[in-house]
Amino acid sequence: MSDMTISDAAAISAALAQDWKEAIRINLALLKTNKNNISFLNRLGFAYMQCGQITDAKKTFLKVTKLDTYNQIAAKNLKKLGVVRQKDLIKTKRTQVTPMSFLEEPGKTKIVECVNCAPLQVLLTVSPGEEAELKAKNHVVEARSSQNVYLGALPDDLSFRLIKFLGVGNTYQALIKSVGKNSLTLFLRETGRGKRFANQPSFSSTALYVPFARTEHADDNAEPDAESKEADTEE
Repeated sequence: MSDMTISDAAAISAALAQDWKEAIRINLALLKTNKNNISFLNRLGFAYMQCGQITDAKKTFLKVTKLDTYNQIAAKNLKKLGVVRQKDLIKTKRTQVTPMSFLEEPGKTKIVECVNCAPLQVLLTVSPGEEAELKAKNHVVEARSSQNVYLGALPDDLSFRLIKFLGVGNTYQALIKSVGKNSLTLFLRETGRGKRFANQPSFSSTALYVPFARTEHADDNAEPDAESKEADTEE
């Protein structure tokens, strides 16, 4: 049992390190001891997919659906394989992220729903945990893949705010939190501040606190938040 646990951990580690060939090798070995294990099969299918081995990936995920008709992981990946091209699936190795990367910090992080998202076949070429690039263009901040492919844009109010911060030297990390049909959610983290806004948080408090503030301070004499103060005093 201990060997099985170590091998399973090794398969997961290979996937986190995006060493897809090693992930294929390990999961194939695991399947020799348990040929109908759905977790092993799903991991193997995903590793095949990341290597651009579309035929093997489809066969593997189809086997999962025969064992578990309503398996969402296999169904989602089969749908993805039906709309993307092989060259879109072969990706360069990206920076490894961990769950710690998604820890929220007041004023420094924000979860954002993008607008004007790219078509489905483009969104399906990226996965949660991947890093996106923020590009300021005119009056909008775009999110682009590591291959510089347009994925979506930040909402107008946030774009306007971040364009100012980016212009004075602030830096940000953007991680893909979730991808869906016509939807893309990013996790933004401030990683550095320029001198002009050295004491100014990039983001307001998280949405969880907004309803309480509005309920208790809905009158005209309510204290403005940090974003309002900064906007009023900026030249």
